[in-house]
Amino acid sequence: MTTMTEIKRAASDLPQRKKRALVRWLQTQVDDRLSDEAMMAVAADGARALDKREGTDAKRKTRRGLAG
Repeated sequence: MTTMTEIKRAASDLPQRKKRALVRWLQTQVDDRLSDEAMMAVAADGARALDKREGTDAKRKTRRGLAG
């Protein structure tokens, strides 16, 4: 039996009051917010992707201009 299965079985056997308390506790353990450093890394990755895309688009336009 896997640990996850054991956890699910144990949680399903809890009384409703205890289940709600467990849910509240689990939600306090999850932090979906990004740190400033992580947010800046995501923004930097996005900026690099946009720069690359714009560079590719500019090259394409230049080639079309030279061909036409």
